[in-house]
Amino acid sequence: MLAACALLAASPAQAQWKWISSAGVVQYSDQPPPSNIPAKNILAKPLAATAPQEPSASAAAASAASPPAKEQAQTQAARDLQQKLEQDKQAKEAAQNLQKQIEAQARQANCLQAQRQLQTLDSGVRMAEVDPQGNRTYMTDAQRAAQRQQAAAAIAANCR
Repeated sequence: MLAACALLAASPAQAQWKWISSAGVVQYSDQPPPSNIPAKNILAKPLAATAPQEPSASAAAASAASPPAKEQAQTQAARDLQQKLEQDKQAKEAAQNLQKQIEAQARQANCLQAQRQLQTLDSGVRMAEVDPQGNRTYMTDAQRAAQRQQAAAAIAANCR
């Protein structure tokens, strides 16, 4: 639509007609002179224009066969809307794919961490924790079993 406005704004600057009217007055216009002005009285015409012509019967039939400008504008607007909807759909799919990739990477990292934790717990090495007072306390067998169950559950949830 913006391009059409730009073309319409630029066309008067390029398409200037100059002719001598039947009263002998020099006329300037962006429209061709009336059909009663002889070709010898047309002093200047646009580069792409030809002498003014009456619409012929074939031109009238062609214009009747072609859809009106309003319908063409509507079809162009419909195509533009369809294209925008398709772009929005593709952007949404790309965002969903990116989200799935991020989630898959997080699951993989969680899986590796849980597997390492399970390996450490199964190794039999004494594991110590630091309590809030700063004292080192060693993990009991019950704590080790509970953490082993948590690691196994994390593996089941994240390692697919």
